[in-house]
Amino acid sequence: MSTTSSELEHPKYVELQTNDGVIFTVDTRLALQMGPIRKLIFLEIENNITTTEVFPLARVDAKNLRFIIKWSASVADLKDNEMDGQSILKKLLDEDDADYEFLLQLILAANYLQMENLLQATTQLLANAIEACESVEEICDYFNVKAD
Repeated sequence: MSTTSSELEHPKYVELQTNDGVIFTVDTRLALQMGPIRKLIFLEIENNITTTEVFPLARVDAKNLRFIIKWSASVADLKDNEMDGQSILKKLLDEDDADYEFLLQLILAANYLQMENLLQATTQLLANAIEACESVEEICDYFNVKAD
């Protein structure tokens, strides 16, 4: 889906509210990468409406959105090189000392937001972690899952 420069000027920033009530002001270009928000923005453009409404993100909390914004800014200059996106993802997760529970939450958020690049990077990182394990018990230990 392509956008014209006039669409990006309408408005330059949008406000997103996470499910825990935190409001983030983000560049419209980032918001347009998020499927549910993109649809709302295009509806406003189509109907020639400008609102100052805050767009709700029912399935994303502040910690996840903060990370998504940081990841998006880090990969903004990349040219469809998924390895670089994965490397940046791993680096940012390491910097935040994030665990795999956070990675799973991030996968759910990326899926809800329809952010294909982030979803691809997160799921590939998870798959690599599982593949590196040598047994079911090791996978259970790694992800802090109680075996039956």
